[in-house]
Amino acid sequence: MDAPRVAVVLVGQNPTPALLTSLTLPVDQLLLVCSDGTLPVARRVAEAVGRIAGERSVRVLSVGADPHDPASVTGLLDTVRRALGGKPWYLDYTGGTKVMSVAAALHHEQALPSHARAWRFYLDSHSDLLRTADTARPDHPVSCQGVDLRTLAGVHGAHWLSDRDPEPVRRFLSGGDTALARAHPNLPESERNGIAAEARVLSHLRRLLGGRPDTEVLGSRRVADPYRPGGSVADFDILVRHRHRVLCVEAKTRAEDVVARAGWTVAKARRVFGGATLVLFVYSGPVVENLREQVTAYNPALTARHVHVWNLEALTERVTTFAAARDAFFPSLADSPRPAVPAVIPRSEVTPDPAGGAIPGPTPPALHPGPGDGPLLVTPLGGSRLGALAALHAHRPARALVLPSRQSLRARVREAAAGALRAAEQPDAPPADAATLRAEGYRDRVRLAADPVDGYDSAAVQRAVQGWIEHEREGGQPVVVDITTGTKAMSLGLARAARHGGACATYQLPRDRAVVCLTHGRRELQGRARIDWSLVLSGYAPLSAPLGEVVTGAARDQVDVELLERARTELSAAASGSTGVWWDVSLADPEGFLTAQERPGLVLTFDDRAVGLAAPARQRRRTPDGPLRDVSPGSWAQSVFAATTHLNVRCDVAGTVVALTRPGRDVSRAGELVDWISQPAPGRGAATGLRFGEPLCPLVLEVDPAGVTDPTGALATDVSRL
Repeated sequence: MDAPRVAVVLVGQNPTPALLTSLTLPVDQLLLVCSDGTLPVARRVAEAVGRIAGERSVRVLSVGADPHDPASVTGLLDTVRRALGGKPWYLDYTGGTKVMSVAAALHHEQALPSHARAWRFYLDSHSDLLRTADTARPDHPVSCQGVDLRTLAGVHGAHWLSDRDPEPVRRFLSGGDTALARAHPNLPESERNGIAAEARVLSHLRRLLGGRPDTEVLGSRRVADPYRPGGSVADFDILVRHRHRVLCVEAKTRAEDVVARAGWTVAKARRVFGGATLVLFVYSGPVVENLREQVTAYNPALTARHVHVWNLEALTERVTTFAAARDAFFPSLADSPRPAVPAVIPRSEVTPDPAGGAIPGPTPPALHPGPGDGPLLVTPLGGSRLGALAALHAHRPARALVLPSRQSLRARVREAAAGALRAAEQPDAPPADAATLRAEGYRDRVRLAADPVDGYDSAAVQRAVQGWIEHEREGGQPVVVDITTGTKAMSLGLARAARHGGACATYQLPRDRAVVCLTHGRRELQGRARIDWSLVLSGYAPLSAPLGEVVTGAARDQVDVELLERARTELSAAASGSTGVWWDVSLADPEGFLTAQERPGLVLTFDDRAVGLAAPARQRRRTPDGPLRDVSPGSWAQSVFAATTHLNVRCDVAGTVVALTRPGRDVSRAGELVDWISQPAPGRGAATGLRFGEPLCPLVLEVDPAGVTDPTGALATDVSRL
């Protein structure tokens, strides 16, 4: 069988993997598959590919409005298969939702001969390699030919206002301080110093990196504002690209500005260039030994892996070659030598496999097993432990295996899982302690795999799951394999184990309180899961007194305690069910409170739902005893988004964030920036009510602590009934 001439590439919210795969695979025709919600992203990728590789035909196909419907995915791919008349096709399943990826990979496996696994790819973002499902075949470096900074920004929906370095910077580069002073004699000293620092860094980086075909260095660029024509929503001092990796450089004349601007800089960089973007701060003046640590202390999410901090003199003295710059700022591209423009996959690489044909496994049951059927359950343990607990409620198994990866947090999981199973079967019983769970047999029904699997090794996951099922299964006992959490590679391994063992592979839809079976479709859940929120909400504790009594001193300046109390009181009063109230314990830490604005100050739990309340103050301190400083709309918006991400990591779509601010503040601009960062789904419109489903799109709400009724009615929402 000849190598494919067509590639199907799944497209999700992050367009970069789809762009790189589309430029790497040696095909004549590309089919970009997305959902209705990501059509704009896929169209931007198609436009970029058409401009860079005009010899390729590119079409965008949508699976429809529901990206969690496996039938729509397989139906579309079956149409593609028939249209190709039996000819093979590549599949890249990196993008799209997990259901889209798993359904597409399983369809590709079933529709093509067994040797076609060499034509199925996943882009490993850590190594920048296209990894094939055939482990005997080499992985392939992605092609970046034709990709530049404008293209990478464009596929993310961002565009420059001007494509030239600013005039003052050009003046300084051509003639130094003298030329700048002659052209701008009335320029304030602080602004002149800033231009000089920016120009020095730009000149140094261009000397090191300029002139290479795989590297690009641009001066300051302003990003067009989608809300205010002619305006700028964000700007960058310097932009560096090596292959497809981007480094956003900010030059500061004061070290303290690095700490203050780090969060917003990272947020805007990732919005314009994607989540893998790195940030470099270069500051002038004396060396501050612990400045890098101060950044992480102020915002724990800003690790040294993503944010570099250098003194200007140290940078110019120590980073003096291209190799030194690459090793310092793009280490993942320095691990092994790569060609400047990687070779594409040779057409003759794949040889026919005379065996051919996929090995059929047992047939899944005619009906999806219900809670009363006592199935076996395998559920992965991902970054959020909520998915594993909810799976036990959804399926109520006779026995369950919780499968952790090496990246999972396993503490107290088995006991919490046993408690969730007991609560599902005895919903009216009070919570049980460890002794009761053991005495009633619930703890023995839940096993935590002793050996964690590699979440990026699909085959290892499949072997582990198949082995447990074969050992535990009795006769024709039904089996359910949950694929909700963990990496896509882990989910694919789970789904393949389910197919091999005649089991049902399911995906949870927490927003709808339903599960989707890849074989039998959607099924509504019975009741609501009882979640051990202490396991999910790390860093939080139950609040047993008014927040104003436990948060005192300078910590009250980081978050608006009055707004948090007002929102908590109204939402709790509106709830028809029980409400749990959890507070961020860092607010009581004499130094930890400095980062509290980056997290929800309170989290209210309603059965299996969580509402985070974030109220970053409009003035805050940078040190425990430091002065109060005004917060810009951009920094406030970044704090809101950081709090949103903080809750999302723990709760995914079972959580949502309400960002609170007082009337009379510049909430319109802050709201625009929050929307710009979070990228709400097309057609969503302005959020005016509390709802679930888009966990990275917070609701920005004006609240008067004096007691005036909330005009939007959001705080009167009965969350228990949502």
